[in-house]
Amino acid sequence: MQRSTQSKSTIWCKSILLGGDFRQILPVIPGGTREEIIHAYLSSSPLWNKFKLFTLNENMRLSSNGLSDNEKKQLQLVAKWILMISNEEISYIPFKDDYDASLIKIPTELLLDIGFNPIASMVSPVYPYINNHHLDPVYFQKRAIVTLKNATVSVINDFILDMSPESKHVYLNNDDVCISSSNAENADLLCPVEFINQLEFNGAPSHKLSLKIGTPIMLLRNLNPSPGLCNGTRLLVTQLAETVIGAQIITGSKIGNNVFIPRIIFPVNDGKCAYIIKRRQFFVRPCYAMIINKS
Repeated sequence: MQRSTQSKSTIWCKSILLGGDFRQILPVIPGGTREEIIHAYLSSSPLWNKFKLFTLNENMRLSSNGLSDNEKKQLQLVAKWILMISNEEISYIPFKDDYDASLIKIPTELLLDIGFNPIASMVSPVYPYINNHHLDPVYFQKRAIVTLKNATVSVINDFILDMSPESKHVYLNNDDVCISSSNAENADLLCPVEFINQLEFNGAPSHKLSLKIGTPIMLLRNLNPSPGLCNGTRLLVTQLAETVIGAQIITGSKIGNNVFIPRIIFPVNDGKCAYIIKRRQFFVRPCYAMIINKS
């Protein structure tokens, strides 16, 4: 805390530190246009010119233990290419129908040969011999497929889940309209349960949750920070029961802890539905693949 003294008044200034790569991770504006996303960007704030910028020059990924010289070279190549995109040092290919959008040509050495099955071609190099390691927590600690949309994440997760030799356990949620919602007595007519079950809400699990022993999952809510059950924590499923899921934490400061995840009732207030929905489900999601912001 710093104090700035002027002739007639005293102004208190508080120093804060912001961390993150703001050029790669954009703010999330549900249903927002490009202009709305840019307007919510940190550099669009009137306070932005008050900040002092500090640049990190060392790539910490290259100092990770266990990396071969070839792996370090590949990581350095990708990092340099991404930085060139951010600095607008790569020529763009404009869209004919959209003057604001443009394409960037990806170097051949960074591309995969998709063949006849793009998803399989993507999964193979990230999860090689997955059936031999589907119960190994170390195998999943530093592996994930990152994509842009939740719909793509679901397709990839379902594809890899079907590859596992374990039996599948399906959990269906229980949706109900909160009685405190306005006109809740008409909810059964306007928003039947079958309609609510089909809705996908941000940060909430789907109506149908399919899991197997050995599936990596991610928590979608803070359940209990003390044992490490926080939003974004990744775990490996070790037990599937009717009322709880047994799992082992594979990320964070509580790696190796065995925990139990219960079903919880969580209110969902979303513009897709005119009422507040009470969703009772395990607030987890398979995380073979995840969206960029969640990674």
